[in-house]
Amino acid sequence: MDKLLKIAKSLPTSSGVYMFIDKQKNTIYIGKSSNIRKRVLSYFSERDIKSSLILRHSKDIQTIITTNEIEALLLEDILIKRHQPKYNIRLKDDKKYPYIKVSTGEEYPRVFYTRNIKKKDGAYFGPYTNVRQVKKTLRIIQKIFPLRTCKGKLPKKECLDYYLKRCAGPCIGAITKDEYNKIVKNVLKFLSGDTISVEKEIEISIQEAADKEEFEKASILRDQLYSLRSITQRQEIVLPNQDDKDIISMFIDGKRSAVEILQIRKGKLFGREHYILTGMASEKEAFSYFISTHYKELYFIPPEIIVEVLPQDKEILEKYLSNTAKSHIRIKKVYNEAEKKLIKLAKRNAEFYLENELLKVKKFIPDSLMKLQKALHLKKIPIRIEGFDISNIMGKTPVGSCVVFVQGTPKKSEYRRFRIKTVKGINDPMMIAEVVWRRIKSILNENKTLPDLLLIDGGKGQRNYADMVVKMVLKDKNIPVFGLAKRQEEIHTPTGEIISLPITSPALKLLQRIRDESHRFAITYHRKLRRKKIKASKLDKIHNIGENVKLELLRYFGSEKTVEKASVYDLMRVKGIGKKRANGIYSYFHPE
Repeated sequence: MDKLLKIAKSLPTSSGVYMFIDKQKNTIYIGKSSNIRKRVLSYFSERDIKSSLILRHSKDIQTIITTNEIEALLLEDILIKRHQPKYNIRLKDDKKYPYIKVSTGEEYPRVFYTRNIKKKDGAYFGPYTNVRQVKKTLRIIQKIFPLRTCKGKLPKKECLDYYLKRCAGPCIGAITKDEYNKIVKNVLKFLSGDTISVEKEIEISIQEAADKEEFEKASILRDQLYSLRSITQRQEIVLPNQDDKDIISMFIDGKRSAVEILQIRKGKLFGREHYILTGMASEKEAFSYFISTHYKELYFIPPEIIVEVLPQDKEILEKYLSNTAKSHIRIKKVYNEAEKKLIKLAKRNAEFYLENELLKVKKFIPDSLMKLQKALHLKKIPIRIEGFDISNIMGKTPVGSCVVFVQGTPKKSEYRRFRIKTVKGINDPMMIAEVVWRRIKSILNENKTLPDLLLIDGGKGQRNYADMVVKMVLKDKNIPVFGLAKRQEEIHTPTGEIISLPITSPALKLLQRIRDESHRFAITYHRKLRRKKIKASKLDKIHNIGENVKLELLRYFGSEKTVEKASVYDLMRVKGIGKKRANGIYSYFHPE
C-alpha cells in the first residue's frame, strides 16, 4: 500500500485517465479526472468497499494525459470497452442494443435498424432494449412516411412498395428530390418526438395539393395525417408545458443497477427505455457513466435531462453533450411536483425491471414473495398467484378476468377472460364464484399447474364464495384464497382475520399490482363488449354503404354529424365514393 501511495503522489496534476493495475498486469479500474493526482489520492482517504478493494488488489497506477476533460471522458469510455475492468460499472451487452438509423449520407435516405454505429454517415436514434419495439416503430414510419427500403443505388423500375403506397417512387421520378428530403426531415422530427410540427407540415402540404387540384396526392397525405394523429392521440400528457426532456431514475442492488428513461416530448410521454448496469458504483458515478455512454451517438438529445442524483463531473458532461447536440443541454435535479411523480414512476419501473433480470439470471425469488409468505403465514412461497375480478355496470354485460403472476411477474399468455353465463342481476360474489369455478375446472381438464394462491378483488363476501368453490372442486387439495378490499387495502384471510400491511410493504405492493392488473384486464374486456353494442350508427342504415366506406367517411369528416352536413361535392372527395353513392348518402340525410 505504501508503494502504491508513493506512485499516487508522483502522478501528474493535469486532466486525463488513470488505470489501476493488478499483479497479473490486468487493468482492474479506469477513471478520469481534471486533476489525476488529486483524484487518485482521494481513494486512500475514502472508506467505501469499492475503493478498498481497488487499492487492495492494485500493484501499479498508469495514466494517459489529455488536453481537456472532454477528451478524458471519451478516452475513459474507449478504454473501459477495451479492457472490461473488474471494478468499473458497465452497460450490460451494450454492443447488442439496436438503433434506428436514417441514412442521411445517401442521396435518397432510408430508415432501418442497425447495431453498427458509424456516426458520420447518418442520424441514430436509440439505443432500444426491445427489438420488437424497434420493428413496430419502423412499420409505423413506413406507413406514414413513404421512404424507399431498397439498398444501394436506385433501381430502374418501381417495386411492389410503390403500388402499396409504402414508397414515394424516387426510382421512377414520381417524387422530386426536394419533396423526398421534406419527408426525410419529417421522419427525423418524428423520431425526435416533434410530432406537432410534422402534423402542421403535412396539413400545409394537403392544402397546397388541394389548391393545385392534385386530389390523389392530397388523399395520400390525408391518410398519412390520420395515421400520425392516431399515434399521437394515444400518448399520455404528463407535463403541463410542452418541453422536451428525459427523466432518468436508477435502482441499485449490489453489483447490478437498472436505469429507466422516460422520454417526454412536447409534454407527452413519447417512449421509455430501460437498461442494466453491472459493477459496483455510487449513484453519482453510475449516473455519470450512463449519461456519457447513452447520449454520445444520438441525433437528438433533449435540452433537459432530469435526474434524482446529480452525476459526477456534471459541468463536463453538460459541455460534452452540448457539443454533441450542437445546442445547450442542462442536467439538473428534479424540482417540481410533476417531475417528482415521474421520477417515482421511473424508479418503480427500474426496480421491477431489475427484479425481472435477476429472475432470468439466477432463478432469483423476489423479496416481495418471501415477505408475502411471511405476512400471510403461508406454508410455501407463492410462486404462482392468480388474481380475479368482475366488471359490470348495473349488472349489464358482466365479465370476469383471471391474471397470472409467476415469481412476482405477469405471465400474460395465461391470462383468461370470461363472459358471465349463469348469474343474473347485480351479484358480484356469485359472479366471482362462477369465474373461479370455470378457471379451476379448466386447469384440471387441461392438466395444468394449480396456483399457490388466489387473490380476489373484493372483501369478505367475494373471498368466501371463491373459497367455497375451490373447496368444492378440489376437495383434498387446498389453495389459500385471499381478498384485497380497495377502500382500506385490507387483506381478508381464509381464517376470517383481516390484515393491514404498511403501505411501503413489498408484499402489499405485489398484491396491489396483481389486484390492479386483474381490474384493468376485466374493465378492458367490458369496454370492448360495450363498444360492440353501441357500434351501430345511422350510416349502417344507408343503402349501398359497407363497413369500409363507413370508416372512410368517418375518417375524412371526423364524425357522423359532419357527414350529415356534407354536400354532394364534399362526399365525392372521400375515397371509394362516386357521384351516385354521394347522391344516395346526401338524399338519406336530406329527404326533402
